[in-house]
Amino acid sequence: MRRVILPLLGLLVVWTSAPVIASEQSPRPHRWWQSDEVNALLKLTDKQVETLDKIYRQTRPNQRESWRRLNAEERTLSQLIVDMQVEEIDITRQIDRVEAARSELNKTRTLMVFRMYRVLNPVQRATLKEWRGRDDHKPGARGQRC
Repeated sequence: MRRVILPLLGLLVVWTSAPVIASEQSPRPHRWWQSDEVNALLKLTDKQVETLDKIYRQTRPNQRESWRRLNAEERTLSQLIVDMQVEEIDITRQIDRVEAARSELNKTRTLMVFRMYRVLNPVQRATLKEWRGRDDHKPGARGQRC
């Protein structure tokens, strides 16, 4: 039993810390459209910047709530894993809750990015994609999110 729990705990630590590590390593600004480099590169209009800000501001409360829920569900899962008296079905149900929370967070983010990309013209989208991909080929680099 111990041979199963220790790897699970290690996996859980890596799994739950991955988003934090990725965000700490991000060399790009979270609000990419406010970067002087990106703004000049894409030739964003004031109206586009305003619209991108509006989309971001409207989405942030939902994202914060999704992060809060995901973190809470992951903490509960961690506590259940440590509890040797828990049944496997309880762990399975909690994993489902964690994944549902993660799915909701990803859906919220993807919809925000979709709405933002609709503000850009095709040339701007291609240029942004190229800019985002610049560091992806470097060792240790991960695709960064908007």
